[in-house]
Amino acid sequence: MEKTTRDRILHALMQTDWISGQELADQLNISRTAIWKQIVSLKEAGYAIESHKKTGYHLIDQGDRLTPLAIEQHLQTKQLGRKIFHLEETETTQRIAHEQAQQGAPEGTLIVCDFQTNGRGQLGRTWHEARGAGIAMSLILRPEAPLHQAGQLTLIAGIALTKVLRTLQVPVTIKWPNDLLIANRKVAGILTEMQTEADRINSVIIGIGINVQHKDFPEVLADRATSLKLATGQSFARAEIVALFLNEFEHMYQRWLIDGFASFVSEWEDHADRLNQEVTLRTRQVSVTGYLRGIQSDGTLQVETVEGIKTFHSAELVYWTET
Repeated sequence: MEKTTRDRILHALMQTDWISGQELADQLNISRTAIWKQIVSLKEAGYAIESHKKTGYHLIDQGDRLTPLAIEQHLQTKQLGRKIFHLEETETTQRIAHEQAQQGAPEGTLIVCDFQTNGRGQLGRTWHEARGAGIAMSLILRPEAPLHQAGQLTLIAGIALTKVLRTLQVPVTIKWPNDLLIANRKVAGILTEMQTEADRINSVIIGIGINVQHKDFPEVLADRATSLKLATGQSFARAEIVALFLNEFEHMYQRWLIDGFASFVSEWEDHADRLNQEVTLRTRQVSVTGYLRGIQSDGTLQVETVEGIKTFHSAELVYWTET
């Protein structure tokens, strides 16, 4: 997306130690007064900027921001995330992504926000948010693929995010089909939705929520939710996580378009939670208990019961008692 004057000033501050107001004014072809107003705006937005009459301005700390500029610093993709809509607050990034997709937004468009007021999870559940602590993002894809294969992108996104977090020394596992866990507590969720025309995919929208800097959760979630900070004691840059995910996912997405899902089965199973352990699986019709034996080449789950192997395209692994 086109950079604002504020973004251009911030980019200039990132490129050097100190820069004078006059240098910034010359670079952007605006007045020094306009520069000063934008600097004030950046400080109000949380950027730590030092000012000095003789030497100008110095960016001390850009903070934990989710702005396009903060994400682009770490981005190595060709297409994904090359158009970013950043919102300080919105009801849900999924809704904005659906609107943008309907208006013809290109593949790879990313909607990201600092605080969702009505984030959604699987089965219509509410996703808990804390202002400025998590990642809420929705990615627009336009794959040339059969409708029934779109759900595989949930699994691939889970693998990509798991690989990224493990490189950051976070011990996450994947709970089929769309959750990431740390020590039996949910840290991230993935929600995949489609827009279709007749029998073809118009767009696939992958929504991802990650608990990053959360320090606590409501009592009802305290035994089943965690954050990267709570689990590890470390702080993480949210923009870097977003970019690293896009970098990893782009390669996997292109591979899926060419080779299909079969080659991802072993990767998914390497990261799977409770593989070969007893689990309970619930569908709208039945509840089944057995041993989780992995997934098939199309992403369906395999559970070994006393009656033999059963496969599931859509179901929920029951880990916690609903309250």
